[in-house]
Amino acid sequence: MRRAVETMLATAVLVLAGACSAVAPVRYEAGDGVGTPVWPEPPAAARVRWEGAWNARSDGYVRPHGLDAAADGALCVADPPARLVWRHDPEGRIRRVGDGDLRQPVDCALLPDGALAVADSVLGRVFIFDARGRLRGASPENALERPVALAADPAAGRLFVADALGHRIVILGLDATPRGAFGHRGTGKGEFNFPVALELMPGGRLAVVDSMNFRVQIVTTDGTPVAVFGSAGDGPGTFSRPRGIAVDAQGHIWVADALFDNVQIFDQQGRLLLAVGRQGRGPGQFWMPAGIASRDDGRVFVADAYNRRVQVFALLAPGGTTP
Repeated sequence: MRRAVETMLATAVLVLAGACSAVAPVRYEAGDGVGTPVWPEPPAAARVRWEGAWNARSDGYVRPHGLDAAADGALCVADPPARLVWRHDPEGRIRRVGDGDLRQPVDCALLPDGALAVADSVLGRVFIFDARGRLRGASPENALERPVALAADPAAGRLFVADALGHRIVILGLDATPRGAFGHRGTGKGEFNFPVALELMPGGRLAVVDSMNFRVQIVTTDGTPVAVFGSAGDGPGTFSRPRGIAVDAQGHIWVADALFDNVQIFDQQGRLLLAVGRQGRGPGQFWMPAGIASRDDGRVFVADAYNRRVQVFALLAPGGTTP
C-alpha cells in the first residue's frame, strides 16, 4: 500500500481542467527509509513514521492551512494568502480551485461526486464548487460570522462549520443551505470560545478545538456535551495555540499546536499518548502547523504552514508495519 501511495503522489502532472487554472508546481518528496523519523524514538517500538511531504516550489503553496483527505487518494489544501484551494486528484493531478472567487479560504471539505466545500473567513460564507472547479452554490449572506473550519457528513447530507466569531457550530446541507446551529460563548460544557477546528468521529460525535478555552470538546452532532480535555499550559498534554484536529484510523485524536510546533496524540479519554515533531524545517519538524486530515489507510496529513508544505505520516501497527 505504501508503494502505491508513493507512486501516485510522485506522478503528479501539470493539467488544465475546466474552470481550474493551470497546476502550480508542488512536488512530493518521499522518505527513503534511511534515518526516517519515527515516534517514539528508539529503542521504544515506533507507532508513527514520517512518510514524506508535498513541498511548494516557486508558486506552489503559500501558507497551507486547512485540508481534507479522502479514501480514494484525493486531497484538498486551503491556502489563505493564495486565495485558492489546491486540489490533489486521485490520478495525481494538482489543480487550483476558487482562484478569483475567494478572499481568505481557510478550510476545505471533499464532498460526494467530486464537489468541494470551502470556508472563507473574510467573506463569511461557505462556497460549494463542482468537480470541475465551477462555483455552484454558497451559504446565505449573514448566516455565518467567521467560518473557519469544516467537517463533512455525506451520509447524513450535512456539513458542520466552526463559526469562530459566533462561538458556535453551524449545520449546513451539502448545498450550503442552513439547517441549524448549537453552542454559544462561554466556558461551560457545550459552550465555546473561538472554535477553530472540528472533526467528525465515529458514533455520531464531533471533536471540536475550543481554542481560547484551551481544550478539545467532544459533543454529539446536536451539541450535547460528551467529554472535554485539555488546559492552557506549556507542558505535555496542555495547549498553547491549538489549531487542527483529526481522528486517525485507530481512533486517536491528533491536535496541532501552532506555538508548540508539534502535534499531540490523545486517546478518546483525553490521555496523552505521544507528541510528534518540534520546531524546525526538517522531516517531521514544523513551523506553525495548522490543519490535519486523516485517511482510513493510516495516513495523516499535516499542513506545515510556514514551511510551505503538507507532511505525511503513517500509523504503524505492532511490528512497524502500516495498518
